[in-house]
Amino acid sequence: MDENEIEGAAKDIGGKIKDGIGGLTGDEALQAEGKADQVAGTAQKLYGAAKESIGAAADAASEAFSSHKPHCEATGNPYVEDNLLTRASEMAKAQPLLAMLGTAVAGYALAVLFHGRSRR
Repeated sequence: MDENEIEGAAKDIGGKIKDGIGGLTGDEALQAEGKADQVAGTAQKLYGAAKESIGAAADAASEAFSSHKPHCEATGNPYVEDNLLTRASEMAKAQPLLAMLGTAVAGYALAVLFHGRSRR
């Protein structure tokens, strides 16, 4: 579990407590603050989960690429240790939001390419 997921869960729970106390006491400002904390906590939990998922996927992709090294050596094909996939997985771990954005843009571009433009 990522530290962002833990901190987000704590913010979410704290927000629920504030919201509940505000509701019991009639303090609308405290209720609003509690709801804002819940939203922030949920967002932070989702960020942590996405960051962890991207890191795991990057590790799996790098591991899969590395598993081909014996095959490359056996067939005489060159195996490049400093490969693009390794650098991409390191970037995805360091900047998960940028990696998600890049993936979304690439997916959209592929959808447009394969689907084509609608005919009028």
